[in-house]
Amino acid sequence: TLWQMTEGPEGWELDLDFLQSELRENTRAVVINTPHNPTGYLLGRQEIDSIIGLLRDRGIYLFCDEVYKYLEYDDKLRTPWASDLYDNAVSLGVMSKSFGLPGLRIGWIATRNRDLYYKLASIKDYTTICNSAPSEFLAGVALRNKDKLLERNRKIIRGNLILLDRFFERFSDIFTWPRPAAGPIAFPGIKLDIIMEEMYQDLLEKKGVLILPGNYYDFDDSHFRIGFGRKSLAEALARFENYIEERF
Repeated sequence: TLWQMTEGPEGWELDLDFLQSELRENTRAVVINTPHNPTGYLLGRQEIDSIIGLLRDRGIYLFCDEVYKYLEYDDKLRTPWASDLYDNAVSLGVMSKSFGLPGLRIGWIATRNRDLYYKLASIKDYTTICNSAPSEFLAGVALRNKDKLLERNRKIIRGNLILLDRFFERFSDIFTWPRPAAGPIAFPGIKLDIIMEEMYQDLLEKKGVLILPGNYYDFDDSHFRIGFGRKSLAEALARFENYIEERF
């Protein structure tokens, strides 16, 4: 069952009642993602506790993709890793997102469930066996200096978020702007009745700007993903703005 969020008046919303109604006797795992890609939605501690409460009595696993953790705009909203809150939870982390080091190809999982841990380790032994030793060394260096790396990336994101706020305020008659709470990604919507796939392709061909339509995320085609983790966002937004002025 696909558990989708909806865009409400105050931004993205998550329906916990839907999860409860969709759990079955044969449900073995629930997969969530926080901070969420592509919306930038951030699950609160109360929401995570409610999810765990629904799963604990049934012994259902919780797989939590937390690759954008540490990029919350408000540090007070950061929640513990899911694996620290529930014995049957698995947390996923990587060096490629929050730390900005995709070339290392290093990630990790964490769980308190020892049996599950050994099963996962066995699968890795049969597939990739081990990571690149230089990548592991560099990942260790990065983690020992994580505060500096994370602050650099958060600074880029905060600056770009200001640019996006201004952009979507100017074009509020065309776009919705459910402002993200974490990460370098957002999922704005478009109010116009147009063929979105054609617009995305046209924007790429004419201005060299790539945005991903919502249907690529099994969502509707009136939303699109925009990434703002790069220093060059101002240039991309200027091109996007020029395209909007020419077309609309």
